[in-house]
Amino acid sequence: MALDGLRWIALCAAAGVAGAQPLRVYSEFQRIDPFGSVVAVDKAVRPREILSPAVLRNALASFHLAVNVPAGVQYSLFVGQNPDRTAAPAFYKELYTRRGEAWIPDGLEKLSISEQGLVAEPGRQVPGQTTVAYWLDLWVPPDAKIGRFRFEVQLNIGEEWLIYPMEVRVLTPVLAGPADPSGALAPIEASAAASAASVLRSYVCGAGQPAAEGPLTIRRLIRRNARQDLRLVRGLEPKLGKDVLIAEILQPLIPQTQIQAWCHSPLLPPELGAEWYLPVRDHLYRTADLAASGSDPGVKITITPVKPQP
Repeated sequence: MALDGLRWIALCAAAGVAGAQPLRVYSEFQRIDPFGSVVAVDKAVRPREILSPAVLRNALASFHLAVNVPAGVQYSLFVGQNPDRTAAPAFYKELYTRRGEAWIPDGLEKLSISEQGLVAEPGRQVPGQTTVAYWLDLWVPPDAKIGRFRFEVQLNIGEEWLIYPMEVRVLTPVLAGPADPSGALAPIEASAAASAASVLRSYVCGAGQPAAEGPLTIRRLIRRNARQDLRLVRGLEPKLGKDVLIAEILQPLIPQTQIQAWCHSPLLPPELGAEWYLPVRDHLYRTADLAASGSDPGVKITITPVKPQP
């Protein structure tokens, strides 16, 4: 059940941070520090609200969850779906690494969620920690019904419940094909989207060999998701051609005349914002969905540079 207004205010006050919400959901490119803020290098002026994410079949979608409760308070996480069992969720607790004065989540610890929920009294890894972050993988099977389904993350503290609802949009394409290209993992202190940029560069520039997987980390799963997107691009090549796809993907990011230079120095304008990869993915998904449904996939990418507010 959802909280009424008074219970919501009381639970936010109990979280110990003015204006903090006990449960928040972010895109995979918004890593959350142990004090409830987005890591500095990932901050977006207008971060995307996770309300109605699009997903492919036979594919994964990923999100960060941030739980803000007082130290020592036991809570449980549950998930709800309608229709039931449409997708398969997997949870990981995010582990922090210190870089200078900053704490950045990178390591992942696999968790299991049962009918009794994911019960947790967060062991505080960092002095003064107020927030525990989780990575949510949502697997959509190849035979999932096309259309929308409701997916909820539910936080229970004592008799109180807080629900974060999403209307997940299952698209027509069923992901298939090889999982290349790959790309090197970015450093922990780089932006979360940097590991996705590495995969994009491998596709555009023909660089990069399959990299060793190594330990389970947020960066590794971001790279996995980008490789998943490029599998989708490979499937579009016979219809649209690789040159057209590259031009559409990169046109809003860098001038077409500078593609070769970008291959040697793959930097992106900072004004694109920390979540620049999300509109790229949106375009690919729309194009593939139109192609799979028999419509004309000539959809152009649009990425509006994000300018800081004065």
